Amino acid sequence: MSSAAESSGFARVRFRGAAPPVLLLSILIVLPLFGLGPNWTRLLFVTFVWITTSLAWNVLGGFAGQVSFGFAVFYGLGAYTAALSINAGINPYLAFLLAGITASTASLLVGLPTFRLRGPYFAIATIGVSEAVRVVMTNLAVTGGASGYRIVEHGAFRQIDHYYTALGLAGVALLVSLYIRGSKFGLGLIAIREDEEAAADAGVNPFTYKLSAHAVAAALTGIAGGVFARYAAYIHPHGVFAFHTSVAILLMPIIGGIGTIWGPVLGGAVYGLVQEELIANFPQIHLLLYGVFLILIILFEPGGIVGLLRKLFRWIEKARRDPGDHPTGASRDQVLWRAGRAQRREL
Repeated sequence: MSSAAESSGFARVRFRGAAPPVLLLSILIVLPLFGLGPNWTRLLFVTFVWITTSLAWNVLGGFAGQVSFGFAVFYGLGAYTAALSINAGINPYLAFLLAGITASTASLLVGLPTFRLRGPYFAIATIGVSEAVRVVMTNLAVTGGASGYRIVEHGAFRQIDHYYTALGLAGVALLVSLYIRGSKFGLGLIAIREDEEAAADAGVNPFTYKLSAHAVAAALTGIAGGVFARYAAYIHPHGVFAFHTSVAILLMPIIGGIGTIWGPVLGGAVYGLVQEELIANFPQIHLLLYGVFLILIILFEPGGIVGLLRKLFRWIEKARRDPGDHPTGASRDQVLWRAGRAQRREL
């Protein structure tokens, strides 16, 4: 009987936990049917792309603790792979798959030498790789060089198709993150983040685990780059390979809550909705504003938005359970009565 009650309780907890994201997803699916304007459709499309890259970076940076400034490499390679494939007549969704494979392969080439480094040396190496790839792509004739590359896709442009593609990709990235976080592989990554030497002693191969996480994160980022390239129909190295693209991908999970599941989603949503306004109003100093924002988060709330929400929920729960500490809570006599009852229970 008690086992059935426990199962019922767990089911209710799962339902309450799953209800908000399912409700949000349902709203986003039906939202275009209620006359969502082109500008809002574009804004949400970009937000979904950013959420995907944020979740992807979090697999490596949040779960494994490897801070990389080089994810623009995978975003840009994915964008150019999809662009070249679509212009060659390949189905766009197959082109996205090729973009993910290309980015994942590149992650192995980048990770094999750089994962032998630790701490700031790894981060510095990723910056160097990112800038080197950007310079190379700027001088390649096949990709249009510094002039950029235009995508010519046959058929009418339907913004709603791009919207649902980006939404579906963000959903897949979330499911991948949830699966990794609850798997043995995810536990190994977290062990590496907490103490790499202790994880190795426990039977986890840090190099293999980090390389695998890097490949998964790169694949998702490359597909996101391909989805964006198809929508934009024009890309150039100083955009998709730019250092500020890497900074943005890193900044989003930190804003939301690094190492969590919903933190990168919140961070990507916040960044996607406000970054256009920042660029429009502060075109010369928007990167400086990102840097200041990042420093403030690290100093005052390293847990990001998720950390703030957790503190708020704990405060509300504490106030609900112990109203005597609240200005509008119980009277002094009620507090004394509760204390006396607690002492009698102990006796």
